[in-house]
Amino acid sequence: MIIISSRKSFNNPDELSDVGHAYREIDFSNDSVVREMESHQLLTELTGKKVLMLVHGYNNEQDEVYDAYSVIEEKIDQHIAGEFDAVIGYSWPGGDKGLEWWTSKRRANAVARRFRFLIEELSKQTRSLDVMSHSLGARVVLKALKQSQDDTVLRNYYCTAPAVDNEVLERNEEFHDSVSKNDKLFVFHSKKDGVLGGAYRLAEFDNALGLYGPEDKHYIQSKTKNIFVVNCKKRVDSHGAYKRSDAMYKYIASSLRKKPVKFKTL
Repeated sequence: MIIISSRKSFNNPDELSDVGHAYREIDFSNDSVVREMESHQLLTELTGKKVLMLVHGYNNEQDEVYDAYSVIEEKIDQHIAGEFDAVIGYSWPGGDKGLEWWTSKRRANAVARRFRFLIEELSKQTRSLDVMSHSLGARVVLKALKQSQDDTVLRNYYCTAPAVDNEVLERNEEFHDSVSKNDKLFVFHSKKDGVLGGAYRLAEFDNALGLYGPEDKHYIQSKTKNIFVVNCKKRVDSHGAYKRSDAMYKYIASSLRKKPVKFKTL
């Protein structure tokens, strides 16, 4: 898989690179580097293709990122074969310890600017660009979309276990302006997510979007056209379980074939 990294020295979980992005193709069987790339090579390879980009969350060493992306890639091959021409990964310094929430949140905000320019460029070159984020990765993506001046950046945004407050997509809230930059925005949540139900609440004194979904469900139902909420409580029993949920990938496959309903329980 091609990995685009904004980590210092490509792998550092705690420091943002001062040279923008680095690009490598990684062999997940042994985490070895197949080749180094330049940005123009990446754009050339992805031009005209249907691309899915993965964005990890908080507290991940680089090998843990690779492990998660490997699982997701296999599940996509199993359940959504043929829909994407390329699956690529993004790596950012989300920390590697459970007590770095505020520092990692600040870095998520900082990395969003360079992530914005990346997805804007890819959106123009590819046939379609979809993004799947997990946990605090939602802040990276949503803030980048908020900053973008383009009308539409992403075709589909699959936001799993989003570690942002549960009202952020509503009018006059932090990421309301991000919503219109997607053709479709999917929120996947589960009340059995112990990380969001425990640590996030303690840190933010609020409920996460990834716990019970949006705070104002009537607003989502009646005032939005492109937000779709997927309750995964029967299928996902932990913060990291989304990547292995066959039901989630089957839902995504179905949503690519026909318009989904606004609220769905898997």
